[in-house]
Amino acid sequence: MPLSNPRKPGRIFISYRRDETGFPASWLYERLAAHFGAEQVFKDVDSIELGDDFNEAIANAVGACDVLLVLIGTQWLTTTDEAGHRRLENSDDFVRLEIEAALQRKVRIIPILVGRARMPRADQLPDSLGKLVHRQALELDPNRFEADSRRLVRVVERTLAEEEERREDEESRLTTVHTMVASLRADGQAEVDAADAALRRLASDENERVAQAAQAVLHVWEVEQGSRRSGVKQRALPADEERRRRERPEPTRPVPPPAKALASLPPVEATDAGHATVPVETPTPAPPEGVPADARLARRRLLIAGAALAALVVGGGVAYAQYGRAGGEDVAGGPAAPGASTGPTASPSGTTPADELCTKEIMNNQRWVCLTSAVIADGKLTIMYKVDYAGSTPNIITGYHVHFYGSDGKNPPDYLMGSQVPASKGKYYWDDHQPSIRSVQDVRYASAIGDAKKVCARIAIAGHGLVPDSKGGYKTGNCVPITRP
Repeated sequence: MPLSNPRKPGRIFISYRRDETGFPASWLYERLAAHFGAEQVFKDVDSIELGDDFNEAIANAVGACDVLLVLIGTQWLTTTDEAGHRRLENSDDFVRLEIEAALQRKVRIIPILVGRARMPRADQLPDSLGKLVHRQALELDPNRFEADSRRLVRVVERTLAEEEERREDEESRLTTVHTMVASLRADGQAEVDAADAALRRLASDENERVAQAAQAVLHVWEVEQGSRRSGVKQRALPADEERRRRERPEPTRPVPPPAKALASLPPVEATDAGHATVPVETPTPAPPEGVPADARLARRRLLIAGAALAALVVGGGVAYAQYGRAGGEDVAGGPAAPGASTGPTASPSGTTPADELCTKEIMNNQRWVCLTSAVIADGKLTIMYKVDYAGSTPNIITGYHVHFYGSDGKNPPDYLMGSQVPASKGKYYWDDHQPSIRSVQDVRYASAIGDAKKVCARIAIAGHGLVPDSKGGYKTGNCVPITRP
């Protein structure tokens, strides 16, 4: 347990090697702290409290800084570890990780050359550090330390002011995004249309955070609108069918002849009408004089056939009445007869699969992630999630972040997700943004998600090794089904 609360990371980060540039780093720290305040400057020995997690403190500070000062001495390129390997070639070397994170975040990096050191060439650096050579360096000479440090202070002061202005503008735009979310659900269509148009402009904003936030809102809104239209269409189908039934003309039933002109015939059963028996009688008038016997026989057969047809029509009317019942009521709106079929009923939905649950077991870990939705729309996969890094600043280079991978609903072997196992390559991708937005054209999407029905997540640390859970496994996240509207 820490002996004190960790200090908030400063906006100025000093990167150095203790055994080479420890003294110049201390001089700079004192000069910058006197001008900007000690809380604005991060230097490991002076800024990490007793009991704090060293790795975590470094990751948080690099992830929050606005200026990175890289002190480069004459041995900066060639310094080796105990095994004789050049330290910059080690992907876990702190100096390398600090510079990589700053380059990725596009913060201002100022190389400071100490002791007549020279800027390294690109071919002398790992590929991930190549862009460092394009940064304008400051030569720090002990004989003119005051003048050099004043020049540095002016540049840092201007940078911090620009970043503060950019941050305020970003927050203002994010507030606009949140305001537009409320306007999307307004009663007036004009207000909804205006909010939709504003969000689409913000979705292409040059600020990455603003653009991602607007894109995520639009994706959710489009899916919601698609579901709503689908629901309205489904509800309209029975209503349209009911209207057509009501407008359908009633079948014409034959008028039976007068009772006095009928004679008894065997009953005709209409089996399609629920086995209802309809007695039918045919007329037997006295044969008129002069009509041949054959003609009288043909006329009698015609009358019998007509009677049978009348029985079938009556039976058909009964069958139509049965067919017209829907939802427990017949076409006329009355209650269905006891025992009448009311059609198929919806089966109850199943319970949420275990791998989709955000369980207490997951959230009891020190660090955890719970996915809430995964939507593919407009050629992008947007994953919304809740995450707890235990106070750490997310960073895929130097700190904690999230690994995403496709799943068929079964938990895959954990080695598929990281720890630098060769078999894991292509089986997952990583992100430290929230929400996570990935183009379906991205090769990482194709290899990690592809045609998977679900997407799952786990917590990882610098180097992409998985973070163990409280039980010694790696169950620090859940899965959700992928929605493709």
